[in-house]
Amino acid sequence: MQKTVYQTDVDGLFLYATTANELALAPGLYNIPFGAYEDAPPAAPAGQVARRTGDAWELVEDNRGVRLWLADSGMLYTIGQEVEVGGESVSYPGWGALPGWLTDAEPAPQGAAS
Repeated sequence: MQKTVYQTDVDGLFLYATTANELALAPGLYNIPFGAYEDAPPAAPAGQVARRTGDAWELVEDNRGVRLWLADSGMLYTIGQEVEVGGESVSYPGWGALPGWLTDAEPAPQGAAS
């Protein structure tokens, strides 16, 4: 027998549904892959992703496909890049609330009138 399980990445973000096989020598038990869960994640609307936290799923902002800029300089930001903000090294993984030092609003071109 088989059952559907739900695979996550190292951050607990839902990746895909997969199949777990029943163990031949232990009927009723399944070979569930590491990082997979038996309960289905909630359907995530556009701009969000399901994330496993402890024993439950939650929906978090998903900015992994969004172009982001540093709010103070207007420089393009690459997900996961470490930058210095206020004398501190910070980075953003692309999911969760957008930190104040980032923006998804494209800056006006240099020299453009405001």
